Amino acid sequence: MGLFRKKQKEVIQEKEASANRIQFHKLDHAFDEKLIELADILKKDIPIVINFENLEIDDINKCIAFLSGVSYAISGEVIPVQEKILLFGSEASFEDGSVKTFLKELN
Repeated sequence: MGLFRKKQKEVIQEKEASANRIQFHKLDHAFDEKLIELADILKKDIPIVINFENLEIDDINKCIAFLSGVSYAISGEVIPVQEKILLFGSEASFEDGSVKTFLKELN
């Protein structure tokens, strides 16, 4: 007869700061497979900084339109870092404030 149960220890894991999880990508092409890969990363609440300098303007527009749509769908943000460098992130990746601090340190 088991009237008493062992208490399970509550495990609290500290979440890593979002700024420490930022991924950096320099795009050389605007293939759909790569854009879908980047969208999957965003859906995992990992912020992405993307450098579009090696792309033609039509490819840049395609990439930004697609990834902006993904960001919108996950209540995220798109923040310009430089003229052809943008940061994309989900709402959760901005909650701890570390990404905004990272951006301020860049300027």
